[in-house]
Amino acid sequence: MRPILRNNQRGFAMFVALMALTLGTSFAFLAFQVSTTDLAISRYTASEASAQYLAESGIEKVLSWASTPDESPSVPFFRSLTTNPSPCLGDQEKPDFFIDAQVLSNPDGYFSELNNMGKITDIRLYNVEKNNGICTVEVSAETPQGGKAAVRVNIVRNPLGSITAGIQGAGNSTSPSPIWVHWGDIRYAGDANIGNDIKVIPEQDSATFITPDSYKDTLIDPLMDLLVQGKIVGSPPPDDLNDENTYILRPNVRQNEGSTADLDNIFDPHNIGRLQSFIKKHGEYYTLVIDKQDGSQHLLRNGKHLIEGDTHVDSFDAIFDGATETYHLVWIDNGNISEPLEIYGGRFKGSFYFSGDISIVANSEETLRLEPVDALSPSIPGHTRGEKVTLSDINLEGLFAAKQEINIERQFKVYGAMYSGAGFTSTAQKSAIDLEVWYNTQFANGTYPGVRYLTPLAGTWMSVERADE
Repeated sequence: MRPILRNNQRGFAMFVALMALTLGTSFAFLAFQVSTTDLAISRYTASEASAQYLAESGIEKVLSWASTPDESPSVPFFRSLTTNPSPCLGDQEKPDFFIDAQVLSNPDGYFSELNNMGKITDIRLYNVEKNNGICTVEVSAETPQGGKAAVRVNIVRNPLGSITAGIQGAGNSTSPSPIWVHWGDIRYAGDANIGNDIKVIPEQDSATFITPDSYKDTLIDPLMDLLVQGKIVGSPPPDDLNDENTYILRPNVRQNEGSTADLDNIFDPHNIGRLQSFIKKHGEYYTLVIDKQDGSQHLLRNGKHLIEGDTHVDSFDAIFDGATETYHLVWIDNGNISEPLEIYGGRFKGSFYFSGDISIVANSEETLRLEPVDALSPSIPGHTRGEKVTLSDINLEGLFAAKQEINIERQFKVYGAMYSGAGFTSTAQKSAIDLEVWYNTQFANGTYPGVRYLTPLAGTWMSVERADE
């Protein structure tokens, strides 16, 4: 009987081994299937993520075309985004702007840098879904692995608004404002004292300035108007009926202009919160503080010193004078400090917004660092197109916009614009022109170098499925 038992044990062992091998093979096959499925899912997820990224890149490209229409597929349409209050009136099926896959498939086209990831297959702009946007943008994309995505968002203009004059502010009836503008308007709300400055305000002559060089340092300008909302006071009476040094005989210097001389609503109460939020997100935000020991001024960025422990280096000049490699977008909050922010330096670049007063003070300790600036002269219908012009000795390339007063104590030259809600003053005892501005006419369209003109409207960004896919 014992041999028979031994054979049974051997058969059982073989059966167990065979079952173990079968189970192991099954588990291995199952693991292989699971890993293969996971890999396929992973690849599919990665492909979908790539398609999503491509579609979002398409949205960003559309936003950039609004700032640089000449680089876009339709210069007239993308220019209209800066000039037309309602540029999009079509619908999804009949959009105001559309590019299909055939155009977008060009390997050397608008998205050539993304060719290794996939392709944009559809871009369309049409009527907004919410009242405070200007257009709906929809972009579709796909990858070689089959991933597809479509993104839709409403877009809105940034809250910086338009600057429609080279100099504008409240009029000062007690003392003349020392100003001079080329290529655009000066506008004063209320009454204004021009005084003897009328002698150095350019006369308007639209037949002049055929060549770029003729824009420089002259008392004739093709576009300059000085518009006063109320009355002009303090202007010298004419020595004779042909005395051109009085505003009475200067058609480009006018009083009682009413709403024509209204200021741009930069600091409108309904817009100022959005303006601050935009600058916080896309630019730099500072708070002015006063050192309790020596009374020196310094700025805190987002509540902190730029250099920890040093309370004297963070002045406006220390941060921005000579920092012209980029175009700054800055908000400076004066808080409860009543004294003006003092600016001594010689070279600034960007759009600067001040909640309080500022004072541009004479700098006697060092030579001001001035540089030439490449500017674009305005187009004059019937005479000349905008031309590139080099302006010398420019202090500010951009915008100073103060909610309160701007005090000018030294000569200050600008390519851009100056805005003062409470007006311009000067206590400098000299007859030279203190503020001279070459107006950047691009500001009239609300476009500022280095600042995105259109932004996605919060709460409208979504992934969608197109009906034709």
